[in-house]
Amino acid sequence: MTAPVDPEISALIGEVIEADLLKPNSPELDVARLVALKGQGALDARQRDIFERLVLPILAKPLRDQVAIASILRRGGYVPRKIQY
Repeated sequence: MTAPVDPEISALIGEVIEADLLKPNSPELDVARLVALKGQGALDARQRDIFERLVLPILAKPLRDQVAIASILRRGGYVPRKIQY
């Protein structure tokens, strides 16, 4: 039995994937894509576990903050000092 695809979750997953917040070629990326295309009802027990443990926490946090943190980590943790005028 499959549930209908939730358009809001599907759009959010698309934004998370576009922002590279899921590891390339990872199980969590595969599961997120499956949920975006077919809904959560298409998941088996193992996939549901991956979705709940690894994907949902990313979807639950503000996207803007996660993108900023990911950008800092890609630069090796370097945060430029704030310039005060």
